[in-house]
Parts: sequence; C-alpha cells; structure tokens
Amino acid sequence: MTFLKAEIKALWVPIWEITRPGKIDTLFQDIRYQNFNQLLVQVRYRGDAAYIPNKRNKAYPNEEVKYHGITDSDFDPLGYIIKEAKKRKIEVHAWFTTFIITGHDLTKLDSSHVYFLHPEWVTTNFSKESMKYHDDVGAFLDPGIPAVQEYTINVILDVLSNYQLDGIHLDYIRYPAGYFGFNKLAMETYKSEVKYQDATSWIQWKNDQITRFVARISMAAKEISPNVKISAAVFPSVSDALERYSQDWKFWLEKDYIDAAYTMSYTKSTDRLESDLTFLSNFGLNDKIVVGLRAWQDGEHYAVGEVKDKIKLIRKMNFAGFSLFSYTGLKNEHYKKYLRIQ
Repeated sequence: MTFLKAEIKALWVPIWEITRPGKIDTLFQDIRYQNFNQLLVQVRYRGDAAYIPNKRNKAYPNEEVKYHGITDSDFDPLGYIIKEAKKRKIEVHAWFTTFIITGHDLTKLDSSHVYFLHPEWVTTNFSKESMKYHDDVGAFLDPGIPAVQEYTINVILDVLSNYQLDGIHLDYIRYPAGYFGFNKLAMETYKSEVKYQDATSWIQWKNDQITRFVARISMAAKEISPNVKISAAVFPSVSDALERYSQDWKFWLEKDYIDAAYTMSYTKSTDRLESDLTFLSNFGLNDKIVVGLRAWQDGEHYAVGEVKDKIKLIRKMNFAGFSLFSYTGLKNEHYKKYLRIQ
C-alpha cells in the first residue's frame, strides 16, 4: 500500500465507534458523502486493544487486553475495518494513544492492565508524587523510563507486524506537562546519561526522550513495512508543544522521523486559524502538515459552514490536507448530513 499523494481528507475514529461490526458498517454508511480518503482508527485507548494482540506474528510481546467496550472476545475491530476500507479505497492508519495509560474510571481497566502491574512506571511531579488517574485526561507512564519505551514500542510494532496498515498515528506523544517527568527510574536514567546536570540539560533530556521514541518507532516500523507512514497528533503552536510538553514536532518533520504532523487546531475562529497557519507556513513544511479541525459543538453553536470555511483556507494555503475530530462529533452534530466534501 502507498501513502496518499493527493490532498489528505482524514477523519479520527474513536475506539468506542468500532466495538461491533454493525457500528463499523454504520460508520461507512455515515461518511459516504464526505469523500474521506483516510481514517485514523483508534486501536488503543488507554493501554487496551481494539485488535488481536500477537495475532500471528509474536515477535513483539503484547499482553494488552481488549478495550472494555468490545463484548465479543472473538471480534477483531481493526481487521474488520481494514477489510471494509479496502473495498472503498480508503487508507487505515492505526491511532495509538502513546504514553497516557488511564482514563478517569479505573473500574474499566482489567486487573492485568499495565497501570496495576507497573505502578512504578507512572510519571511523577517534582515532589515525587505519582500522577493521579483523575489528573488532566488521565495518568501517563513516564517516557524517560527505558522499560516504558520498550513496552510501548512492542505494542505498536506488534500491531504493525500483524495488520496491513497504511500508517501509524501517534497521539499523546509527549509529557503531560513540564512539571512531570521526575519518576525515580527516569531520574536514574537521566543521571547516568547526562554528565553536567542543570535545568537546561534536564529540559533537553526530556525533549530527547520523546524524540528518541519517535525516531525508534519510525526506523523499526519502516523495517517491518517500508511504505508505512508515521504521523503524530501535535499541538499547533511549535513553541508551546516543545516548551510545555517536550513535543519537538517541527524537528521530527525536518529529520523525517515522521511523515506528517496532524495539528490539533481546534479553534472555532477561522481568523485565529488563519493566523496560526500563516505562522506555520514560515517553516516551509506545509506539504507535511495536516490541519486537524474541530467537528463538534461542545454545547455551543458551531455551524457546518464554519468547518467548510476552514477547509477552504487550508486548501488556499497549500497544506497537505485536513483531518476532522471526530466521527463521533460528525455523527452527533448531524454534520454528516450537511458537510459534503469534494
């Protein structure tokens, strides 16, 4: 399979939308007028699986259990959606939440979940307090722990080695905030790797942990499937992404560690989006940037026309394409009826 050379017209599909064959059939029925040519399918929500771990190739150990919403233990959501997408010539990119590992409800996690098996892997703040599952959007594993990187890489490469994917899409590929990352095991690694330790070297080391992970995934994935494309969901502000989350996505694009960055440009304001995209255009990377757009109302009116205006702007500025977040919003807000994309 080859990556799209034409405009990317993508849609994020959350894991809860693919839990049964009938829901996937409805998905394809619902988007028949949108002309999407790429689906970013969430196959890992919080350390769980919407696929069959170690399906055939068992080279990469993966013991993550099925997502709690999948009640048929024999059902393979990823396999089913790939089969249906091929019929329609739509690409499937496996969407992974990378370092975030819990939601706010631990009762939905199996007792064998990595959060329970390895509490020592959860990132901590400066006071050495572990991140709580109810913090932010959930608890993160610490990217600075070598075992965390190995564990997560194995999960992703297992899926790639067992499914015919067009791409791998990395989400939450970052630290939760600048004041996290002080896990004891991570600090031991930092001290063993960095000779001159100060605030500057600490920040750079954290940046390097995320970049190292992305580079390793990219290299290993291309060895398994040379044509697979690697992408990441990123904060649209390059400076905020780097300074607050150690997400150096501009560097990743420049070094070809990722083939595309999908900015989470969820502003409702078209003027604000134009300002943000004008700034990004200064980097000369428009052909590698897919602009992620809001496709939900969140209790406030957000007309279909505003989404269309943003798509027109993206096309005018010659970005690689757009991606709508998400299918759930498209469905719930009835955008599927009125948002026709050519």
